[in-house]
Amino acid sequence: MKEQSISDISIFITALLSFLLGLILIVTPIGSLSIFHFTISISIILLGLALTFVKIYRKDTISNILLSFVLFIIGTYFLHNPKTFLSIFPILFSLYIFLNGIIKFSTFCVYKSNNFKGFFRTLFASILDFVFGFIIITNPSRSIKPLTYILGIYFILIGFNHLIDYLRVKFPNNFFFKKRRFRITLPTIISLLIPYAFYTKINKKLSDEITPVKIDKDVSGDVDLEIFIGVKDSLIGTFGHADLWFEGKVYSYGHYDEDSKKLFDTIGDGTLFIIDDRMKYLRFCAEHSKKTIFAFGITLTDKQKEKVRNELNKIKNNTYRWKCVQENDKSQEFGDYASCLYRSTNAKFYKFTQSSYKLYFALWTNCVKLVDNILKATGGDILRLNGVITPGAYYYHLNNEFKKKKSNVIRKEIITNKDIITQNKK
Repeated sequence: MKEQSISDISIFITALLSFLLGLILIVTPIGSLSIFHFTISISIILLGLALTFVKIYRKDTISNILLSFVLFIIGTYFLHNPKTFLSIFPILFSLYIFLNGIIKFSTFCVYKSNNFKGFFRTLFASILDFVFGFIIITNPSRSIKPLTYILGIYFILIGFNHLIDYLRVKFPNNFFFKKRRFRITLPTIISLLIPYAFYTKINKKLSDEITPVKIDKDVSGDVDLEIFIGVKDSLIGTFGHADLWFEGKVYSYGHYDEDSKKLFDTIGDGTLFIIDDRMKYLRFCAEHSKKTIFAFGITLTDKQKEKVRNELNKIKNNTYRWKCVQENDKSQEFGDYASCLYRSTNAKFYKFTQSSYKLYFALWTNCVKLVDNILKATGGDILRLNGVITPGAYYYHLNNEFKKKKSNVIRKEIITNKDIITQNKK
C-alpha cells in the first residue's frame, strides 16, 4: 500500500484556501454563516447516507444501521431549519469550551494538591474558558457573530501553519523554518478518536490471513527514533497510547502500579518502563494487548541525537527502580499489566522522585507528554502541539509529516494483533 504524498503546491494551495476562508468568515460573518450552515448540513446528510449504505452492505446490526440513518435525518432537519442550526451551534461550542475549562481546572487542582509549581496559568486559562462559555450559553443568538470571527482566526492560523510548512520545504536549511514552533491542533474531542478511525480502516483491509501491506516513501536515510501510536477495540484503548524507541530501547510512560490508581484510573504514580528488545514489546502489544500499532520512523542529525540522549538521561536521573508484583514474587503468575509485560519482555520499571512526571494525570502529564518533551529537546520542527495533547493529535500530525516529500518522518509501519504485516522501505 502506497499512501499518496502531499506535494509542495498542495501545501501552498491549502494555506491560501485556509487564509481565504478565514478572511471570508471575518469580513462577511453573516453571509458566511449561511454557507457554513449549508456546508455542515449537506455534509451530515451525505455522511449519514454513506454510513447507512455501507452498514447495509456489510450486513451490520439494525441498531447501527438506524444510528447511521439518524445522521441523515438530523442533517435534513438542519438544512430546512437554519435558525435552529444557528441557535444550537453556539450552545455546542460553549459546551466544548466548558469541557476544556474543566480539563484545565482539573489539571490545576491535581498539580496544586501535589505541590507542583508553575500551573497557575492553567487556572487562569480555565477561568477564561468558564467566563467565555458562560457568556455564549447565556446569550447564544448574540454570540453567532463573535464565534464566526473566532472560526475565521482559527482558519487563518491554520493557513499560517501550512505556509510555514511550504516555506520549510522550499528553504530546508533556513534556521527560522527549521525551528520548532506551535501547530494548531484539531479539537480535543476529534483528536481523541483519530487513532481508532485509522485502526478500523486498517483492520477492514485485512483478511484472516496475514496480509503484507507496504507503506512506502522514497527517501534515503536511517530511522533514528520511532514513535508508536497504539490503539485497540476497547473504551480506553480507543483513545490510543504513545511510546518511543531510541537506540535499541523502548521508553513508555504511564501509571502501571495498580495500587496507586485513582479517579477512574486517570491519576496514579507516574511510571517509566524501559525494554531492550523492540520486537518483543511490539509482539506483546499485538498478541497480549490486541493493539494495532502505527510506528513512525524519524531521522535525526547527530546533534539532535545527542540532545535526545541528554533529555532521556535527565528524565532517568529523577527516577528510582520500582518492581512490579511479578518481579517481586516469581512463584506464581499475576494478571496485572505490569506483571504480564515483565514476563514477556523483562521490562524494567522506574518511578519518579521529583519532576512533573511523578504524578500521572491522563489529561495533562500523560504518555504523549513524555514523547513530546523528548522531541522538544531536539530543537527541530519535528512536531509541536499546543493544548491537551492526545495520541490522536500526534498520529494526525505525524501522518501528515510522513506524507510530505521532505520531512524528518521517513517511515511508517503497521503492526496488528495478527502479526507484523508490513516492513516499510526507508
